[in-house]
Amino acid sequence: MQQLNQSLVKERFRPTPRILQFGEGNFLRAFVDWKIDRMNEKAGSDWGVVVVRPIAGGNPHTLNEQDGLYNVLTRGVADDGSTVSEARLVTCVRQEIPSHEDWEGVLNLARNPEITVVVSNTTDAGIAYVPDVAYGDQPPVSFPGKMTRLLHERWKYFEGAPAFGWQMIACELIDHNGDELKRIVLQHAAEWGLEPEFITWLHECNAFYNTLVDRIVPGYPKADAEKLEAEFGYRDLFMTVGEYFHFFVIEKKADQPALRLPLADYDEHTVVTEDVTPYKARKVAILNGAHTALCPLALISGVLTVGEAVTTPVGAKFLDRLLNEEVIPFLTLPKTELEAFAAAVLRRFTNPFIRHLWHDISLNGLVKYQTRNLDRLEAYLAKNGKPAPLMTLSLAAWLVFYLGKFPGAAELAPRDAAAILEKVKAIGALDDGSPEGREKMVAAYLGETAFWGHSIDSAPLRAAVAADYTLLTETPLNFERLASFLAAR
Repeated sequence: MQQLNQSLVKERFRPTPRILQFGEGNFLRAFVDWKIDRMNEKAGSDWGVVVVRPIAGGNPHTLNEQDGLYNVLTRGVADDGSTVSEARLVTCVRQEIPSHEDWEGVLNLARNPEITVVVSNTTDAGIAYVPDVAYGDQPPVSFPGKMTRLLHERWKYFEGAPAFGWQMIACELIDHNGDELKRIVLQHAAEWGLEPEFITWLHECNAFYNTLVDRIVPGYPKADAEKLEAEFGYRDLFMTVGEYFHFFVIEKKADQPALRLPLADYDEHTVVTEDVTPYKARKVAILNGAHTALCPLALISGVLTVGEAVTTPVGAKFLDRLLNEEVIPFLTLPKTELEAFAAAVLRRFTNPFIRHLWHDISLNGLVKYQTRNLDRLEAYLAKNGKPAPLMTLSLAAWLVFYLGKFPGAAELAPRDAAAILEKVKAIGALDDGSPEGREKMVAAYLGETAFWGHSIDSAPLRAAVAADYTLLTETPLNFERLASFLAAR
């Protein structure tokens, strides 16, 4: 079977390279590039992408083998509840350049007047300061080092002309991603002794935008690749799967210029806002928080996957009540927006094309509870004078899970740092079987700052967690018994 290439799709428009993209991975190709491709078709625009592979290794194949072409399969549950599986041939990617083999080719992009936007996703650790990066490295090992060198090359080539500054859209999964990239670029510029005029140009003529990205991208569909290629009529080594849901928030602060890339004008699921924080809080509290709240209850009940849990009446009821009673009232976006997002999250959890294991989600579960659920737990207690019933049940269930006090615990060991596991073990040893011993254990659990960042121990929460711990451990939990817990709360 012939491999996908331009000759097979001669009728498709191929846009002018105007975007430099750091990262060749599945996420950017199934999210940003997919959105750009749809925008080009809808708006008749001319935005092409040149992909730079930032590090050596990885996929032995390159996008150049397919002339930058590949398919994105959108799979999931639509707004009306129907199952969707559709393919789109993405044509906006024009070239891939390996920075480790062709650094001069990457520098040439800085000299190209057509390139005006930079997009990146270099993994969570990509935007990081590396102290021994040097200006003359070919290439600098870090992404911020590469960006500093490229920006300086552009400044020199265009003699500091303001019009040739870049707009950087960072999509790495860290807070304030654009701000952090700019901070490290400026640090390198200072350490390398680059011209004050260049640093002024960096500040005044370039923009670094913070973002929030949200789409699950499982990647290459290995299980049914052969069937799909038979339908396409060609081999596609770079096809990738993305869920039906997609949401992109770009933060344009008041002092930043309007975005050159007009994605939000043609995609209702791309939003430009002056403050990304409420959208970040919404995602963390509703999407991630729902996962973290139900995770230990599912695991100690013997329910292994997200889909299995949320398609049962009790799992659906737990999440519906959790989100509407204990999460949404404590977020700042309009209630209608939050409810719509929560409904979309519940549909995402039922996606039949993704088998998401609770044991994978349980990785570092206590710190996830701290970052995703604790604010709502404390806000509910402050407002109502009593613990949030479902958040508290989940908090007790995490203790049950980490201590292995449930059937099948040997096959579902907690996955966390050794120091955290040692602390949990020592806390569990405080329970001598007496009510006093159990309360002492729970008090130590709630008071451990390594878990929560600060002590959350209080008499009402301690009593509620101790009671829930007893309920969860006195008889093996299953979803039928969980239903009775919900009915009583």
